Amino acid sequence: MGLYLLGLTDLLLTVIFPVMPALKRNLKVSKPILRKTLKHSVLYWNNPQQIAALNPPFDFAVATDFVYIRESVPSLVSAMETLVYDNGVVLLGYRLRSPEAHELFWELCERVFHVEKVPHEHLHPDYAYEETDVYLLGKKNKKQ
Repeated sequence: MGLYLLGLTDLLLTVIFPVMPALKRNLKVSKPILRKTLKHSVLYWNNPQQIAALNPPFDFAVATDFVYIRESVPSLVSAMETLVYDNGVVLLGYRLRSPEAHELFWELCERVFHVEKVPHEHLHPDYAYEETDVYLLGKKNKKQ
């Protein structure tokens, strides 16, 4: 929602089904500030029909606090690859939650994406938490 306030007006928010009620509450509370209800949808990374229904690819995808379960990592990386254009960017707000999932996530990401860690000194000091990192992912050329 903060991205909308910064001027990115064509947004689609996705969450898993159990989190949808919380997202809807947040959207309702935020509507007076946003002056509209943002588009939102349920998305499970391992569901190709849900991914296709979003009409990808997009220029930009943002993911935060999302790598918990090792078994979901391959679907997550595949979904990120599908969701952005070849010249698109995935912005990650990342905090290590599961060492096993963490290791596999970065192994698979580096096969598909160029990974750039944003230096903490480039982040706003109010949000540059020591335990959280920000990354930019750009798709690798398929011929590489």
